[in-house]
Amino acid sequence: MRTNDTIKIDIIQTIVWLFLFFSISIVMEVQSWSQTVDFTTAQSRLLEGNLKLKALHQKTLQYKSRISQDSSLPDPKVKLGLNNVPVSKPSFNESDMTSKEIGIYQMFPFFGKLSAKERIAILEYEKAVAMYRFYQSYYLHAVRSYFFEIAYLKEYVKIIEETKKYLTILLEIQKSRSTAGIGMVSDVLKIIVELSKLDEEIIKVNTAIAETESTIAYLLGDSNGEKKNYSADIDYTSITIHNQPNSDVSEKVLSENPEIQLLSLQIQMDEEWVNLKQKDLYPDVEIGVSYMQRDNTPQGAARDDMFSVMATFNIPAWFTSKNIPAIQEMNIKKGQSEAELNDKKNEITFALSTISINTEKWKQLHELYSKHVIPHLETMLQTDIAYYRTGTTEFMKLMDTIRMLLDYKKEQLNTIKEYCKAVSFLHFLQGDTSILNWSGIQ
Repeated sequence: MRTNDTIKIDIIQTIVWLFLFFSISIVMEVQSWSQTVDFTTAQSRLLEGNLKLKALHQKTLQYKSRISQDSSLPDPKVKLGLNNVPVSKPSFNESDMTSKEIGIYQMFPFFGKLSAKERIAILEYEKAVAMYRFYQSYYLHAVRSYFFEIAYLKEYVKIIEETKKYLTILLEIQKSRSTAGIGMVSDVLKIIVELSKLDEEIIKVNTAIAETESTIAYLLGDSNGEKKNYSADIDYTSITIHNQPNSDVSEKVLSENPEIQLLSLQIQMDEEWVNLKQKDLYPDVEIGVSYMQRDNTPQGAARDDMFSVMATFNIPAWFTSKNIPAIQEMNIKKGQSEAELNDKKNEITFALSTISINTEKWKQLHELYSKHVIPHLETMLQTDIAYYRTGTTEFMKLMDTIRMLLDYKKEQLNTIKEYCKAVSFLHFLQGDTSILNWSGIQ
C-alpha cells in the first residue's frame, strides 16, 4: 500500500514533468515564430542584411571622406641642404659660399582649381548616395516581387486542389458506371492521368516556391542556412486593380528617379571637369623660403646668415597636344552624359506608358474573368456534372470544362500578381526606400 510520502513524491514529479513539457513547447513555438519572415519584415531585413547594400554604404562613406582630401593643398616640401662645401678640404668655415640650408616649399594650384576639385568630390559622393538609394529601391522591389510570386503560387496550388476535387467526383462516378457496365474503363484511366498531371504541376509549383524562398534568403543576407518560413499569405481577392500611374506619380518618378539623378549629377561633374581642365592652361606656383646658416671664419670673423625666397611656375607649353585635347574629351563626355539622360527619360516615360496600358488590360481582364467567364464556367461545370451522372453529357466535354475553369482561374490570379508587381515597380522607379505593407499595394 502506497504511503502519503510516496503519493506526494509522485505528484511533485508529475508537476515537474508538466512544467518541463510546457517550457519545451513554448521554446519550440518561439523558435518556430522567430523563423517566420513576413512581407514587411523581409523588407526591413533586406535593408539591414543585404551584403551588396552594405558594400555600397561603405562606398558612400569612402567618397564622403575623400571630399576633404581633394580640397586640400598638396603636402609642403622641406629642403635640407649643404651648399658649396669644398671637395678638397670639406669644411663649413673655409669658404664664404658654404652654408647649411633649411627651406620649406608649398605648391599653390591656380585660383579655382581646389574649389573645382572639391565640387567634383562632392558630386562623386552625391552619386554614391544616389546609387545606394537606387539599389535599395531595386532590391526592395525584387523582394516584394518574389513574395508576390510565392503568394500567387500558393493560391494556384489551392486552385489545383479544388480542380482535383472535381476530377475525384468524376472518378467516383465513372467507377460506378464502369461497375454497372455502362461506362468505359479508358475514361477512368484518363481521369487518373489528369489527376497525376495535376500532382505533377503541384510538385513543380512547390519546387518553384522553394527556389524563390532560396533567392529571398540570398537577398536578405541569410547565410546561416536556417530554414525560414516566408509568409506570403495574401488574399488576392481583397486587392482592387486601379489604373496606374496617375499624373502625380508620373511627375514624381521623373523628378525623383535615382538613375535620372545619377545622370544629372554626372553632367554637373562633367561640367566641373571641363572647368578644371581649362584651368590647367594656367600655371601653378610653388613658393619656397630657405634659411642658410654660415659658420664664422677660422680667424673668428662672423659671417651673416642668409635667406632666399623663390617662386617656381609650371608652364603648360604642350597645351595643343595635351590640355586642349583634354578639354575636348571632357566636352565629349558631357555630351555623352546628356544623351544618356535624355534616353533614360524617354525609357522611363515609355515604361510608365506601358504600365498604364497593362494595368488597364489587367483591370478589364480581371473584371471579365470574375464577373462573366469564371461564374459561367462554374455553372456550366455543375450542370455538366449533374448531366454526366445521368449519362447525357460527353466525358471529354466535361474534361474540357474543368481544364478551362482551371486556366481562367489561374489567369485571373495572374492579373492580380502582375498588377502588384507593377505597383511595386512604380515605387522602384521613384527610388522609394520605404517599407510597404500589403495595403500599400492596393
